[in-house]
Amino acid sequence: MASLNLPINFSSLPIVLKVEQRFGLPGFARLIKLLELLSSSPDHALGVIELPASDWRDALQVGPLELNVFLTYVAADGFLSVEQSPEPGAPLRITLADPGGFVPASQLPKVANEWCQWLAAELSMPAHHGKDPYNQSLFRHWCATNVTIDEMNAAIELAMKAGAGLTPPNLHNFLKTVRKEKLEVARR
Repeated sequence: MASLNLPINFSSLPIVLKVEQRFGLPGFARLIKLLELLSSSPDHALGVIELPASDWRDALQVGPLELNVFLTYVAADGFLSVEQSPEPGAPLRITLADPGGFVPASQLPKVANEWCQWLAAELSMPAHHGKDPYNQSLFRHWCATNVTIDEMNAAIELAMKAGAGLTPPNLHNFLKTVRKEKLEVARR
């Protein structure tokens, strides 16, 4: 889970002032809860949160009408967008316009020793994999291109779905896919 960062002046941001004026402190709390849900979303780096509508209502402690009114109001300001497929049971997808201000992407370790520890802790790889010269060249490439932990986690997820081994060369290939998809989303 990523951390949630609120700017020092969060309560004086225009969207926050509008929400607080329209919905009072419960609206302010719902906005914070929405950002907390973002920080725990697997797609938080993209600003995307997908939950069933019932989970949204539970999380924000509102009924169906109140949820719609709240999200429509916040979306009208451009803070977020709301999408839901017409299919029965489709999740309600919220996309924040600028998630980076609230959930910064983490960087991979920049020191070989930290890299070896990350491989061992996150992927259960033996320490000698982190010291392999080819793997070290991939690590240097990832550092030079500012690969984030979030991107690497997405690559790990793709590798697991594909049944590929969690080796640095395999992860590198899936990382290319993650970055390509990220660029396509940014172009929309």
